Amino acid sequence: MLHYQTSIINFFKITKEKVILTLIFPFIGILTLFSGLIFDEVLGMGGSTIANVIYSLSNYLYPIIFLPLNFVDDLTSSVIMKLAIISTLIWWYFLSCVLIFLKVKGWKK
Repeated sequence: MLHYQTSIINFFKITKEKVILTLIFPFIGILTLFSGLIFDEVLGMGGSTIANVIYSLSNYLYPIIFLPLNFVDDLTSSVIMKLAIISTLIWWYFLSCVLIFLKVKGWKK
C-alpha cells in the first residue's frame, strides 16, 4: 500500500517542469482558438489541405484543454464560473502531470 501512496505523491508532486507546462496550456488554447484566423486571414492559406488539417486538429484540441469551461455557459452564476476557472487551472496541472508521466515512462522503455 505504501508504494501506491508514494507513486501518487510523486505523480502530483509540484516541479518546475510541471509548472512551466501548466503555464503553457493557456497559450496553446489561444493558438488553437485562433488557428483558423491565423491560417486563413494572416497567412492566406484558407482552404489548403494543411490549414484544414491544423484547423480540424485545433477543433479537437481546444475542448480538451478547456474541458471544465465546456460545462458552463453565459447564464451561469458567478460562483459557478469562478469554480470552473479554478477547476480549469487544476485540469491544466493534471494534464501536465500526465504528460510528464508519459515522457518519463517513454524514456524508460
